[in-house]
Amino acid sequence: MIKKLSAIAGLFLLVASMGCSSENPLTEETENLQSIFNDEITLQYGGTTLSNNLELKNNPIQFVQFAGLGPKLSAPAQKTVYTPNLSGAMAATGNNWYNINNGETFYIPEGSTFTGGFNFNSAGKIIILGTLGGSNWINVPNGGIVEVGNNGKIVSSVNFHLNSGGRLYNYGSVDYNTSSVDGIINNYNNLIFKKDISLNGSSIVNNYCKMVFEQQNNYINSQLNNSAYLTFLKGFHINGSGLLNLEPQSFTEINGGTVSIDGKIKNSGSSLARIDFLNSSFININASPAITGLIDMNFTNTAYSILQTNNRINNQVTLNANTYIAAGECTPQKGTSPCTDSQLQFSLVANLVSPVLNNSTLSATGVAVNNGFAYVSYHTNDATSVTTTQGALRIINVTDYNNPSLISQALFNNIEFNHVDISNNKLYATGGDKNGAKLVVSPLNNNIFNTQDLSQFMTYKLPSATAKNSYFLNNALYAVTGATGGGLFKLDPSTNFTVNSTLSTTGEKSKFVAHNANYQVYFSTGDNGASLRIANVDGLNAHIYNYTNLLQMVTVGKNSLTLDDEYAYIALSDKGVAKIKLSNGQLINTFVPRSFKIDNQNVFSQTSLTNAVAINNCYLYLANGTDGIIVLNKNTFNVVGYFKLNGSANYIYINNNLAYVATGKSGLNIIKVN
Repeated sequence: MIKKLSAIAGLFLLVASMGCSSENPLTEETENLQSIFNDEITLQYGGTTLSNNLELKNNPIQFVQFAGLGPKLSAPAQKTVYTPNLSGAMAATGNNWYNINNGETFYIPEGSTFTGGFNFNSAGKIIILGTLGGSNWINVPNGGIVEVGNNGKIVSSVNFHLNSGGRLYNYGSVDYNTSSVDGIINNYNNLIFKKDISLNGSSIVNNYCKMVFEQQNNYINSQLNNSAYLTFLKGFHINGSGLLNLEPQSFTEINGGTVSIDGKIKNSGSSLARIDFLNSSFININASPAITGLIDMNFTNTAYSILQTNNRINNQVTLNANTYIAAGECTPQKGTSPCTDSQLQFSLVANLVSPVLNNSTLSATGVAVNNGFAYVSYHTNDATSVTTTQGALRIINVTDYNNPSLISQALFNNIEFNHVDISNNKLYATGGDKNGAKLVVSPLNNNIFNTQDLSQFMTYKLPSATAKNSYFLNNALYAVTGATGGGLFKLDPSTNFTVNSTLSTTGEKSKFVAHNANYQVYFSTGDNGASLRIANVDGLNAHIYNYTNLLQMVTVGKNSLTLDDEYAYIALSDKGVAKIKLSNGQLINTFVPRSFKIDNQNVFSQTSLTNAVAINNCYLYLANGTDGIIVLNKNTFNVVGYFKLNGSANYIYINNNLAYVATGKSGLNIIKVN
């Protein structure tokens, strides 16, 4: 029978069911507490007593940062100031013709236009401080050098050609108007290839500022290195011996035409380069892989499915990540400015004391946030010896980030909970009792429990010994249960959550399921390493990926995972965290805290485990036991820093820049991420 408690009865029940401690004293304010209960559940709400469990702090957290260990973005490319050496140089003026002998230097004075010609009899030098015009052929031989000053120009009427061993150093503006390059180009300002061009095998072209290929038939047979801003207006062809080398923080764009790759596009650096394709099409992509390294490829009106087959890109390449490229004199800004590690700060908003039932302190296991309310699940602390299984569900109002409040809690005498999910104004809590896995479902009225009728809490039996977690989608509940008979199940709410279909049967190896808008990812582990089942969000069209190199020595406890649009991040206990590409199951990166060293010294504990992970903006957060929370750059996996809390960090969840960190008996910490 459900009973509404009087003030005195309410006080008695609190003493009996929650126990007394100096951390949660009972005062006369208890009289404001409202409660209803039956043999299984006690629901408490209202008054100030519940709020006394939540201690407001609003204190900054000491965040230890590892300055200099993360990747540094290259400074934006700038124009280079050129100072000519005119010692012994002879001026070239008017439309005269000059023969250049070995070691001789001619120069075109600044402010003048030269329309004559040069004939290299041997290695010599031309310095262009003014304008090289006219229509004569200028062939730069082996050892010959042409330097174009900051205000110098070679205009498109000039038939200028670099032979093998010839060199062009451009600090000004050059229109290259012949059909091949056989020498070496170093471009520090602005260079345009005006015709169909072949970069032949003996050539090397280095772009340090702006370079444009205007025509369709651009054949790269050698090495083209882009360190700044490179544009192809009508596509390109990289032949088998060709290489388009993209330096970190460079930007390359293709604004039309066709692209074929028999050679390579690569970035050998430690931070991303960006290449954009607009209104283009891929034809022959024969190299395998054709594109390698930290390259972000972005596509507009360009089909790119050909790149996602036959190993044409390696696992470091990202697609449509909109990587940030800083603006400079040579490069336009692209993408959104990245997070700045030095500005990352944390403050402890509040600490929520854990519930105490029959002298047993519970531990938080899961958090879900919906409409400004946080829902927290609890189970019996594994380190505490108890004869019964006990749990709790709490609701916290977090609409005011700086002043959260505990507004309701349901205490369960015989069921503990491993996770909680909210969907369509209902709460789904997964866990178990001494008789096996259980699911508790409760409707929410204006985001809170029905405070008049405990029969609204419905309990359902699930397969196996304990339910790990679940999510509700399209009128079905997808649940993970563990131990004998466990796995991943699709449950039908219209038939009391009976099994509609069994998606995986991994028994005691079952760990966790998560989803985003497109993918469902189910994680299990065992004697042969980690395993992921990556499927459509409804569980269909699944692919199984096994990772023997992610074999955990510690497999007990819950290993959570989280997803962004493109990757899964998995907590792996003693194996740290792994990043997996959702489209093909490729292992992108790993980080093991106990292996991280500075100056050959271990930074983190050799016994702590990575229990849970969460993501927010640029960062990946690891709940790593006594190490506290370790923060990584989620793209590079470089360590940004860490912070510690009272107790061991066992779970973390982040929503709207609030982090919820469970630290066992030390309670649940609500942390603001700035």
